[in-house]
Amino acid sequence: MCRLLLTLLLLIPTFAFAQPGQPRRVGADWTPASEKGCIGGSGCSERRLRVALQDRPVVAVRFHAHDQVGNKADGALRVKIDGNTVNGYIDIPRKGEVFTVDVDELRGRYLVLEAVNNDEVEISDIAVLYAPRDRDTIRRVPRDPYDDRPGRGGSGSGWRGYPRAATCIGGDECRKNGKRITIALEEAPVLGVRFHAHDSVGQRADGKLTVRIDDTTVGSYIDIQRAGKRHELDVDNVFGSKLVFEAASDDEIDIKDIEVLYGRGRRGGGRGPGSGGRREITDEGACIGGSECGGKRARIRIALRGRPVDQIRFYARDDIGSRAGGELRIRIDDEILQYGLDIPREGKTFTIDGGGTAGDYLYIEPAKDDEVMVKDVRVRLGEDDDE
Repeated sequence: MCRLLLTLLLLIPTFAFAQPGQPRRVGADWTPASEKGCIGGSGCSERRLRVALQDRPVVAVRFHAHDQVGNKADGALRVKIDGNTVNGYIDIPRKGEVFTVDVDELRGRYLVLEAVNNDEVEISDIAVLYAPRDRDTIRRVPRDPYDDRPGRGGSGSGWRGYPRAATCIGGDECRKNGKRITIALEEAPVLGVRFHAHDSVGQRADGKLTVRIDDTTVGSYIDIQRAGKRHELDVDNVFGSKLVFEAASDDEIDIKDIEVLYGRGRRGGGRGPGSGGRREITDEGACIGGSECGGKRARIRIALRGRPVDQIRFYARDDIGSRAGGELRIRIDDEILQYGLDIPREGKTFTIDGGGTAGDYLYIEPAKDDEVMVKDVRVRLGEDDDE
């Protein structure tokens, strides 16, 4: 009888954690946090929520937030790591949403979520994506036997799968998982990305997907078929801290069988961004600004990794939406190169003198609340002082 009672006691926790309806964990390195609660406004006792961090670089932060507390609907959050602001203003909808905030591998003691306005916000399901513990040691990934392209595979390189990152994103039925999948990458150049995706979830058939490595877009507005298809993207030897799959339309997309093809070499020893061998950084661009393209907080951010910029060249047009007042601000970190670049409706190619300005990031952002389509961004880099 005692043995039977002990067996039942051991089985109870297993059943408790295996109940249906539990959220599926997205990504192998997402670490959930127990902290949750209401902050801001007169109805909540605290202005901020703090989460203790591990002593590891943070790649991204994910949480659910809603503004259904109190009578106002003006909830907004600021996200910080210690004193470093990683997102200064996130508008929180009344019905709630899952947010994923990219972090550029910052270390800190605490993740801080604080109310921007005097309005209540309820926060739950916080999770942190840390960089791999073996970031300084390249994992050996077996060469794909079906990949016979020259230079692919070999020691320290090859395809690596991320099966636990599979999930459905976007739309109403997958809103609980957010609009993005974020995967921490190894410290090796990426040569390719492949995955299977379908759009048979929900009633609509308008699934579009954008794939990027940090701020470098490797696949833009990929049309996802209802029946599903395997997609393979060639990547030009790009280094990065995170691979991001992002829903580009308000429709559900189910993604699985994600694999990344790593090449040989380490940052600083090859020809990836930030190495001495690369003199130009390219980006496909995006539509930014206005009600149709993400508002004034939308922007294009390109990692420079401290390199000086000689010239910035891109094409831009203002034929989206009913207004025709599109202007762009161009800056490197806090150094503004163009305050209000007027964008014609019919489009034009612009060339901006970088003047050798060095920094961590180049930003192309709306100067007015109007949609602007930016395409084919080319950043010509200068010589480092020690080269």
